[in-house]
Amino acid sequence: MFLPVPVPTLPPSTALADLATAGDRHAWLAGTTGVFTSRPSAPLVLRWTGDTWHVEPLPELPAAASLSGVSAAAPDDVWAVGNTAGRPLVLHYDGTGWRTVTTPPITWAKAVAAVAAHDVHIVGTGRDTLHYDGTTWRVRTALSSAREGLRTITAAGPHDVWAGGGGLAGAGPATYEYPVLAHWDGLRWTEVAGPRTERGHVARLAATAPDDVWLGHGRDTEGLRVHRWDGRRWTAVPGPADAERLTVHGVAAGWTWGVRAGRRTFETRPAFHRWTGDGWTAVPLPDDLARASATHVGLTTTGTTTWAYLKTAAGVHVLRHTAP
Repeated sequence: MFLPVPVPTLPPSTALADLATAGDRHAWLAGTTGVFTSRPSAPLVLRWTGDTWHVEPLPELPAAASLSGVSAAAPDDVWAVGNTAGRPLVLHYDGTGWRTVTTPPITWAKAVAAVAAHDVHIVGTGRDTLHYDGTTWRVRTALSSAREGLRTITAAGPHDVWAGGGGLAGAGPATYEYPVLAHWDGLRWTEVAGPRTERGHVARLAATAPDDVWLGHGRDTEGLRVHRWDGRRWTAVPGPADAERLTVHGVAAGWTWGVRAGRRTFETRPAFHRWTGDGWTAVPLPDDLARASATHVGLTTTGTTTWAYLKTAAGVHVLRHTAP
């Protein structure tokens, strides 16, 4: 069962974006405050200290800013990415504090994969990526078409990084989206064939090893379909069963998350499912959260410790699940 962990009181204008971990005792939650208000939006990072969640002091920025992704290579090597003033916003935590990092521009920085201190990849919503080799940031083009863009990235190792997104084909009313997938081998990006899906986009990637990569494929508003890479081929994983209308929003290694709704309501309640090896099992939440309408649902896992977040009318909630 997921158990709630106390979090600082955050303003109602808070939007949550992404979670990262570095072992069982270290975690970071990235988001944005001031969303849809008259105040400039500002980046937000919460850090799990081993005992409590703490709002991190971040560098002051001259313009409105937001965060969309976070990744940790180690407890003292964490990267958070987003955007400010039309450029990528890149923040780095070295174990004592956060600082801004200047990079070349790419289109709307979306997600980051920190492999090591000298090996960091960032994807935006265009076809270009940023790569840090410990000394220099370089723009790397991962996709061939200007009508294609990325939105998610994961790393199984320094020579095994995956990035996914979608492209547009057709024109006018006949325009449709198709999924795209690229692989970094340590030297260059190569476009590769993904699961056999005709339309939609790759919305989420998560890897634990070169032979264990999880992919969430989305199409319009239908929610995600899950596929798994075993080192040789992609296999469709049947989605979680649910008596209500279940919409899967994300996938991690061995987990999905999303929202469910009754047949006669538009309220969306949080739903988390864990892979048992041959099927999905729903992981229960405390009664008050299981019944609450929720947004901004997300999750990350180390395999033994899994963190989840969601937002309800009562505020932001963070939960922890420990494998037996």
